Amino acid sequence: MKNHLRRLWLDNRRFFLAACLLFIGGGLIGYLQAPMVESMVSELMGQLKEIVDRIKESGGGVFATFWMIFSNNVVSALMMMALGLFFAFFPIIGLVANGILLGFILSKSVGVSPWLMFGAGILPHGIFELPAVLFAAGIGIRLGLLSFRSVGVLFQPHKVDRLKNDWYDTLKQFPVAVITVIVLLLIAAIVESSITPFIINGLIGDQMKINVMK
Repeated sequence: MKNHLRRLWLDNRRFFLAACLLFIGGGLIGYLQAPMVESMVSELMGQLKEIVDRIKESGGGVFATFWMIFSNNVVSALMMMALGLFFAFFPIIGLVANGILLGFILSKSVGVSPWLMFGAGILPHGIFELPAVLFAAGIGIRLGLLSFRSVGVLFQPHKVDRLKNDWYDTLKQFPVAVITVIVLLLIAAIVESSITPFIINGLIGDQMKINVMK
């Protein structure tokens, strides 16, 4: 398994890097151009509100929160992977949109340092969730590039053998990639539902009290 994971990383690291750059670019847009993207972010926030409402309807306990976060993240990540077949359009849009959402939220953290907000509210589970989502999107981008090459091979038939090998290698690695993403998202959901709330209450709650006293 260790060799499979190593091979998976080596073959996909440049796509992971591309996903990171797209996400960071979206984050900078959301943070620096918050007023310009506010209408788009409001739609994304509406989707998050629906998730929160479903958690409340389920009782609002730790398990309900965990399951809602985990299932939503797994579906989103697997869709970015699979829908990458459509010329990488969906993973690219998803990365930029989520980056914009994160940047916007950090820019609007009134009374709280955005770095504290990131460290307390995002980093604990984000160290598992963000790599999983970015890696899933990277796989989607890889599939999208293969789709482009599949169209291009119609005009360059001499490259068909290499393209077949690349498709074979990608699809062979796909199950390991899916399992890796799901495991990371499982850990992230456990942390986000049971640990992150305590960190937020402990750190950001104290920070808000300090700002109020000032």
